[in-house]
Amino acid sequence: MPAHVSSPYFEARARLFGQKVRQRRHELGLTEMQLIERTGLSRGYIQLLLNSRGGHKDPATGEYRLPNPTLDVVWLLAEALEVEPAYLVDYNRQVESFDT
Repeated sequence: MPAHVSSPYFEARARLFGQKVRQRRHELGLTEMQLIERTGLSRGYIQLLLNSRGGHKDPATGEYRLPNPTLDVVWLLAEALEVEPAYLVDYNRQVESFDT
């Protein structure tokens, strides 16, 4: 599959990923700045993930691409949010609450 073409389910999965990150950040009482400090990721990138919006336009459609974090980013977020990386990427698991 070419890089600019994604699974028909990608949009829903990307949005679920962002919802999980946002929910867990709120659950831990972390500000956006604290999440940035814990991960070392840029503010802009964190906001893209939390809001499920991409920063680059798809040249074929002109629409903004959804963020597609690398494995390193998933691990950084999981560690910062005190969850298993699998939770963030498992699209069969909905947003959950964890005891803090």
